[in-house]
Amino acid sequence: MFSPCFSEGFGRGMDIELCGKPFWLHGIRGTVHGVCQWSEQSTYRPPIGSMAVGDTLFVDIPAEKTLFTREYQRFWVVAPDGRQFQVGLKCPVREGQEVCLVWGNLQGRKTGRILYVRNLSTGQSTLVSNTLPLSVVMTDASRMAGRLLKGVLGFGLLFVCLMILIGLVSRLIPHGEASSLRMIALLAMVVNLGVLVGGIALLRVVLRLFRNRQQALRTLSAILNSNPRFLESL
Repeated sequence: MFSPCFSEGFGRGMDIELCGKPFWLHGIRGTVHGVCQWSEQSTYRPPIGSMAVGDTLFVDIPAEKTLFTREYQRFWVVAPDGRQFQVGLKCPVREGQEVCLVWGNLQGRKTGRILYVRNLSTGQSTLVSNTLPLSVVMTDASRMAGRLLKGVLGFGLLFVCLMILIGLVSRLIPHGEASSLRMIALLAMVVNLGVLVGGIALLRVVLRLFRNRQQALRTLSAILNSNPRFLESL
């Protein structure tokens, strides 16, 4: 999918905050031209089956199945001052309608991706969730993921040390096999506990990513929908 980056220097600007990070927004207002839509299908054909009955061979050729269909759209937005932007984005627009495009990124980044489309002719709005900067979505989650990684490495080191200790006990201590079996049972309990704690920590990281994304989208939607003057000034 064509996903353009737009410069901070084009269009009108507004500074906001997303998930505690300084963010800039810019945009353009213009007319839709050259709308082009197409789709691509991913298909799968099951293996051919056969069965012999006496001297007759029956062959079953299954029909091709569609796994999923991807729809694409591309159009131009032409501003009154002559600026033209090509957009690769699936959203409800038609030829000749007036739209506002808003793109942005973190402060200090010179280019940004489209985050919001407002169809002024129909009043419909589209938030583009998959173009949010990763650093916004990863707010606090990166720190949690770092702690999780350190815990996994520490647990792995502890596991190796315990395995070495079990081997030494079984070889050097008389009747060490019995002690080794008890230590192995204890190690199995520790492993199960580590997997449980690690799974909970990983789930917390995933939930944080989801919450950050939802919070950023809600903030972006509230700011843009409550600032009609910004969209009118583009």
